[in-house]
Amino acid sequence: MKNNVKRIIQKIGSLLILLVLMIFMGVLSPEFFSLGNIKNVGIQASVNAVLSIGMLMVIIIGGIDLSIGATLALAGIVSAYLMKAGCPVVLALLISCVVGAALGAVNGFIVTFMKLPPFVATLGTTSIFRGTALFVTNGMPVSQLPDGIGIIGQGSVAGIPNPVFITIIVAIIIYIVLTYTSYGRSLYAIGSNFEATRLSGVSVSRNTMITYICEGFLAAVAGIILLGRLLVAQPNAATGYESNAIAAAVIGGASFSGGRGSVGGALIGALIISVLNNGFTLLGLNSFIQQIAIGVVVVLAVFADILQRSKVN
Repeated sequence: MKNNVKRIIQKIGSLLILLVLMIFMGVLSPEFFSLGNIKNVGIQASVNAVLSIGMLMVIIIGGIDLSIGATLALAGIVSAYLMKAGCPVVLALLISCVVGAALGAVNGFIVTFMKLPPFVATLGTTSIFRGTALFVTNGMPVSQLPDGIGIIGQGSVAGIPNPVFITIIVAIIIYIVLTYTSYGRSLYAIGSNFEATRLSGVSVSRNTMITYICEGFLAAVAGIILLGRLLVAQPNAATGYESNAIAAAVIGGASFSGGRGSVGGALIGALIISVLNNGFTLLGLNSFIQQIAIGVVVVLAVFADILQRSKVN
């Protein structure tokens, strides 16, 4: 009962921070609450939101993935080259998702079977994936893509921008998976008590592998959204995005110790970061100040998590 109350308070706390931040930005800049700007906030948050949901799954099992930005970039490069070669847009995007899942499988294999710590494993694959993207493109962007890809980033469904619509679909699917499937429940069990979960008969290795594959797939989905917005595939795309994804998940209540976190919290965390960036831009503040502000928020969120765990212990 107490744990449920704490979770509710934590979720409400993140939501209150978001609401207060939005009101604060609205007071400082009346343009903030314009319909066009609110849509921009959602669109800007979409890529990080999808990435943060994938990162959330890995953090729940007590892992981490520093290669998620490089995975996004390499999967995007693959789809861009396929489209330029005449491959139908839909097929190229599906292959991109398969590539993302395969890159996630590489991370899962290194962590699960080679027994490398997730931080070290994904730090290494970051260089491998990013270097591959740069090598294949010779460091140059891939442009002049078919017009159809622009629908993803610039179209809408019932007035909802497509990037936001895709994010909502992803969030609903992963929420159902984490909440109502044995696989989802096993992730929380692994993060809470690895050894006890293993002894209970749960295949920790298999579930860890699946989790990294899912995260790679979601990174490719985020890459598709970004590609639809920019209409160009950059080998350096999403550099540093892993930090924002981790930040969003942690701000939303995920714990680096594993076993805790929610899709709703990750979405709120992504929106908080997007509101900060958007509000600071409207106020004409230096982009470096945006990075400082996000860093401060992350430090405070992690510190709050440490305090909470120390009280429990």
